Parts: sequence; C-alpha cells; structure tokens
Amino acid sequence: MTKNRRLLGLLALLLSLALVASACGDDDSTSGDDTSAEQPSEEQPAEEQPAEQPSEEQPAEQASGGILVWAHEQEPPDMALDDPNNNLTITSWIWRAILEGLYGVDSTTSFYPQLLDGEATVTNNADGSVTISGKLRDGLVWSDGEPLTADDIVGTFNIIMEGCTPATADAPADCTDGVYHIGDRTGLDMITSIEAKSDTEFEYTMNGPFGGWKGLFSRIFPTHVIPDANTANELFPEWKLPNGDPIPSSGPMIFSNWERGVGMDLVRNDLYNGSQSPDAKNHGVAYVDGVRINFVADTDAQINALKSGEAHVIMTQPQLAFGERLGGDPNITFAATAGPVFEHWGFNLLNPHLSDPLVREALLYALDKGEVVEGLYKPLFGDLLPSEGLGNTYWMSNQPAYEDHQADYAGAQIDQAQAKLEEAGYTMGDDGVYTHPERGRLSLRVGTTGGNKLRELQEELIQQQMADAGIEIVIDNVPGSAYFGERPFSEEALKASATLGAEGDPTIWDITQFAWVGGPWPGGQNAAYRSDSGDNPYGYHNADFDAKADECDGLTELADQETCYNELDKFVTQVGDGSGLVVMPLTQKPSFYAYNSGALEQNGVSPDANVSGPLENVQDYKFKS
Repeated sequence: MTKNRRLLGLLALLLSLALVASACGDDDSTSGDDTSAEQPSEEQPAEEQPAEQPSEEQPAEQASGGILVWAHEQEPPDMALDDPNNNLTITSWIWRAILEGLYGVDSTTSFYPQLLDGEATVTNNADGSVTISGKLRDGLVWSDGEPLTADDIVGTFNIIMEGCTPATADAPADCTDGVYHIGDRTGLDMITSIEAKSDTEFEYTMNGPFGGWKGLFSRIFPTHVIPDANTANELFPEWKLPNGDPIPSSGPMIFSNWERGVGMDLVRNDLYNGSQSPDAKNHGVAYVDGVRINFVADTDAQINALKSGEAHVIMTQPQLAFGERLGGDPNITFAATAGPVFEHWGFNLLNPHLSDPLVREALLYALDKGEVVEGLYKPLFGDLLPSEGLGNTYWMSNQPAYEDHQADYAGAQIDQAQAKLEEAGYTMGDDGVYTHPERGRLSLRVGTTGGNKLRELQEELIQQQMADAGIEIVIDNVPGSAYFGERPFSEEALKASATLGAEGDPTIWDITQFAWVGGPWPGGQNAAYRSDSGDNPYGYHNADFDAKADECDGLTELADQETCYNELDKFVTQVGDGSGLVVMPLTQKPSFYAYNSGALEQNGVSPDANVSGPLENVQDYKFKS
C-alpha cells in the first residue's frame, strides 16, 4: 500500500478530528517535543494569547468572579499525593493550585523560581559535597495569614525524612523506617544538613552533586499546622485540620469541600503571593472566585458539559470523540501544549531477531515517523508537534538542547531497510516476509494498551510501513493498563531483562509501544536504560552507558547537562558499537486540553506534566463580562 493511500485511509477514519482554523491547527507555536527532560517552547499558540494583555500586577479587587468548572474522568482516592498507594496525576494537578515549591515548572517543562527570589546558588565544596543556598521572596504568607519562611523548608525536609538514618558523606540516608508516606526520596536522601539562616534565607548541603536538585522542594508544607510526619499522614488524605478548617495554602486556591463521587470545590486565596511563571498573564490573585472539579468518567458526558457551558475546561488523554464532537464548535478552543510525554517503540533485545543491531536498524529505516505525525497527530494538534517526528529521549524538540539523533533514518528508506536485513543473512520469502536460516521468519509482536484508539491506529500504520520492507508485525494488545503488568513490566519479563535471560521469561513480548512520562530534569529517563534498574524492560546492559549516566547525573549546571545528556541519548537511539538503538522515539504526546471560549475571556496555560496540569495558571482564567 502506498503512503498516500495509507494516509487517505487514516484521514478517512480521522476526518471528524479535523480542527477548525481557530483551533491549534494554524497557530504560530513552535514545534513541541517531550522527554524526561525540560522542554522550552519559544512562544505560546495564538489561541492562548488573550486579546488584551492584563497588567503585570492584578490586585484582588479586579477579580471578575465566577466558578471555573473542570470536568475530569478520574477522582483521587484521597489527597495524600506522595503516598505510592495514591499518586494519581489528578492529585498532583490539584496540589499545584494549593501548594507551591521553591521552583515551578512552566509550559516548556523548564524550572523557574517560584517561591524563591531569583535562582539559588550552587557551591561545589573541596570535600566533594555541594551546598545549595537560596532566598525566599519577601513577605510570603500562607492563606491563614501566617508567614511562609525558611523554617517551612527545613520543616518540610524533616517531615519527609523523619525516621530515616541520616545521610553521611559516603552514603545516602536509609529510609527503611521512614514515617512519611512517600514512594521516592531520591536526592533528598543525599542531604547531610539543612538550616534556616534567617526568615528568608536557607542552606542545605548534599554529600555529592545531584543534577535534579531544583526539583527536590517542589512543595513546601505549612509546618506551623503540620509539624511532623504522623500529622501529615493523618491530615493530608482529607486535606482538613482537626477543627475542620482546610490545610493552609500557598497557591492561588484553597481546598474547600469534597463530595465523594461527585466533585471537589476550591476557593480563591485572597492572600496569594502571586505567580512568577513566565506563562502567567495575571501575577496577582485569581480572577475567578473558585474552582469546581466535577468527576465525570464518561467521555460523552464530559463533551456535553463543555458544549453546554456546564464545564469550562477539560484536560485528558486524546480520544477520537473529542475531535468528532468538539472540533467544529465555535465556542470551544483547543489549547494543548507539548509536554514531557513521548511515544516510542521499544525493543526487547533478548528476542533472537531484535538482538541483531542490523535488524533494529532495518526497522528504523522502514519507519516513517513523519507519516505517523501527519496522519494521526496533526489532525488533533495541528502544527504543535514536529512534523518529522522525535529523535531524542532526553531533550525534546522545542528545547534549545534538542538534537535529532535519528535524523539519518528520516522517512521510509525501504532499500536501506532491506539491505540491512540481507546483510544480516535474511532472504525474502515467497509470502513477502524476510526469513533467516536460524532465527526463522521475521515476525515480531507489538503491543500496547488495547482500547486506546489513537495508539491502535498508530500500531496499524507502522505495521503497514514495516510490511513494505518485508517485516511482519503482529499486533498483540492487552486491554487497558493490564498490558504493562502482563507484558514488558511483568515480573517474569523484568527478571529476564535484569539477568539477560538467565532467569524469568524473555519471550513474553517483542516490541512495546507506550509513553514515558518525565519532567524538567532529564536524568529521570536513566531508569529506563540502566543495567541495574528495576524499570528497564529492554534487556539493555551497557557499562559505558551506566558510567556516563552517573557522570551526567552529577552535573548541576544546565549547560553541562545539555551536552552530557545528548551524548547519553546516543547510546539508546543510535546503533553505536552494536549494543545501542534500544528505542524508536516517535512523537510527543500532549494531553487533550480544551476550554469553553464562549464563556471564558481568557484561559490559563496548562502544561502537560506530572507537576503541572490545568490549574497551573488558574489565576489567569477569566469569565467574559
């Protein structure tokens, strides 16, 4: 089947997804990209710019009132975000409106000073330790009027590390007996001392350099009412103090009420300290009186609520129904931003075919990422994503550090793909599929989360591309999230990956299609590829990669990180010495974000990241008069 015929077939399926000109299809935004790193974009899509820019400072008396309604399919089990038994994205998105940190994350997935009065200072000490010194903005207060001071930073650290054996110069803290319910203390467990130097100044020392230090205090707790870990564990789930009052906020909203199974209410924090986000249009208190979060599991119900004005915002994973029913509505604006979520095809290097780097190269030569973006993502997101696809797993295409490490494979190069297979000893069979005298027929299974139509169409398109080169792809999906536990992240598959097939079952899967979710520090992606990582499903073991990862993770300056992580990425996106080319990154995957522009005069930029979301700039939402 030719490329044009394939696209016609896909576009027929996706015809109803085509967006009107006022949506994201004809904006001037820069191309988006995502990874576990930060992702700057030069400017925001045209539809996200208000017709009239508000002044830099917006006093409370200028608030326009009204309750902003956000319809979302998930309801958190409780509000204890750090507890690994909760840890849903929506909980993080709600926390972003309530608690702020030393640094925030903007729509480019870059850090910016949030509670800080400028950048913190990093000092490399003679003994190998690193000291971080910072200063809070003057006059910060909690929503109950109590001062927010450097003591809250120290208190937050003490809560998270309570019960841990402290870190030493030679070893991180041992938190086997940690009291606070949290799944990960990485980085914090390297802090050997911390102190408040004054009400606004603080300092902490780590036993070595850590590249992700800006993300360590992403939320500061109100320690005047949450003094210890047991209190935090007791009060965070319902977000109420013993007297029934809400836990004080530092963000633009205050928790108000939770009607289980129905919705949650937040009210405006009139003592809000103001936003320093580069995305913010309003740097004062929120325009709206509050936010109502309606928990609406049904997609059609979400759409009906948005179209009728009963809801003003939705932000979720893209689904065909959104384009079908919202794309032509003049009162609905699509305003998605590219975030740190990237789709990829990953290889099980323990598979007899995929263990050969020539076969992996053949797959990449047969792949046409541009056709995937044009046929599947452009109808939903317009020019938001790079048309040539993604070629990096650490830096995204809208970041200054981005380099396309798979540019040599751009477009379908069938002759090159077949040449690689023949070099590896494969010959074309009578059925149009290559075969190997020892490995047999070149038939590979690919799997993903069944029921996700966009991902299923992506599989089908790439399946057709591979068939053009003589490679058979068999689709092997598992419904919903069960895919991960039954295929690449099953106990037997991970055991096989960790032991290079000596234990476990290396045959459970061949190729996997899913998205890695990251954040502004690119080092988080290392867990996917490290030899000793429990999160590496690929069977990739490379001592040189591990050593380079350690080097990159020890860099604290962004300029040094940019160069180092680009070198690190080449290990897994290029063949190199033959052990590389572990993944084929395809494209970023923005969440689907839409708002009712018939009711709202102005929306808030809503980055797609675990630490951001639709309430990141909730102070900007403003109803029409």
